[in-house]
Amino acid sequence: MKLLTRTSLYFIGFSFIAFIIGGIFSYRVIQAIYYHQVDETLKTEKLLIEEQINYSDSLPDFRPVFGHTIELTVYNSPRKKFEFIKDTVLYDARKKELQHFRYLITTNTSIRKQGYIISIYKPLDETKELITAIIFAMTSLFVIMLAFLIILNYTISKRAWIPFYKTLDLISGFEISQPSNLSLPDSTISEFRRLNKVLNRMTKKLRRDYVNLKEFNEDASHEMQTPLAIIKSELELLIQSEGLSEEQMQMIHSVYDATTRMSKLNQGLLLLSKIENNQFGATDEIEIKAVISRILEHFAEIIELRKIAVEISLPKSIPVRMNKVLADILFNNLISNSIRHNIPGGSILIGFENDMLTISNSGHPLLIDPKELFNRFRKSDRSSDSIGLGLSIVNKIIQLYQYSITYDYKDSIHTIRIRMKPE
Repeated sequence: MKLLTRTSLYFIGFSFIAFIIGGIFSYRVIQAIYYHQVDETLKTEKLLIEEQINYSDSLPDFRPVFGHTIELTVYNSPRKKFEFIKDTVLYDARKKELQHFRYLITTNTSIRKQGYIISIYKPLDETKELITAIIFAMTSLFVIMLAFLIILNYTISKRAWIPFYKTLDLISGFEISQPSNLSLPDSTISEFRRLNKVLNRMTKKLRRDYVNLKEFNEDASHEMQTPLAIIKSELELLIQSEGLSEEQMQMIHSVYDATTRMSKLNQGLLLLSKIENNQFGATDEIEIKAVISRILEHFAEIIELRKIAVEISLPKSIPVRMNKVLADILFNNLISNSIRHNIPGGSILIGFENDMLTISNSGHPLLIDPKELFNRFRKSDRSSDSIGLGLSIVNKIIQLYQYSITYDYKDSIHTIRIRMKPE
């Protein structure tokens, strides 16, 4: 969920809660004000009636005067004084329905020592309808204002976050291997301006460290290759010399094999570093079938020597966009792996269907966890002369192009499947 959407939802949620609380409070306030006015009206009418009782010999019919029901009872004996006001519900014979009233009853004694009871009933139904109409009008107004505020808040927030999204787009397109440093625009908002300064400083340091590490790897690899080449050359001359015992020859061969292994290891690690740093940027449209056929021709002698049956089931055209060097390395490692770990008189099957390249070969079961097969320096046969980087390099190339690779072993057949389509 986007930050702007989340803040808008928070705003709507809290506004809705505030609306409910405000609506209840407004209703109570309006009701209290109205009841206060009704009570004051009832008290005023009561005082007028009491004056008539005290200072007049006749008692007129107060109903036409005040427009609602008034009951008056006069006694010859005094009455104890009390008064209260409350709500009540009575049946209206004229309307033939129950109605709500505000009811005042008071008992007192006049100056003539006559007791009396005054009951005044003021109808509330019309008033409640008025209060309901007022609340409805206020609610409608509030909903309109809330909708306006939500749209206004969303518009203002979206405009305020424009510098952030620009920064995000630039960061998303940033490549550490690109020659130029990331340059984020300045902003009038202090928080975004500070963020851009931090990101500019951080990306500059990252690229500087990347360049230093890249140069170190290249220099170290180059400097190691030179003495290794010299050592191998001197060892070859030493092997050709006369007068060496069998034990000395074995020792020289061991050193020569170790030097060759170290040279391969150095080249493999350098290649992994280049792939991880995306130094193989240029891509071309290549034909998988042509690349595989060329690599099989290269291994034709060893395939024939080990009597391995090779079956190819590939369409005429399988175009993919890859770097030519990486494509050669990818398929060379896969085919070399299927030959090295095969058995004499075994088989290799290469097929392609629904964007899925399959390379299967006969062989003995793995001696390691299949999940570790694509890790560096992991190999099934520890006594093998392999340096354990072949499938790790394959996996890095697969990740670079956002392909996917899987491995399984069934019925003495190792199978590697590669989906040659970005996920």
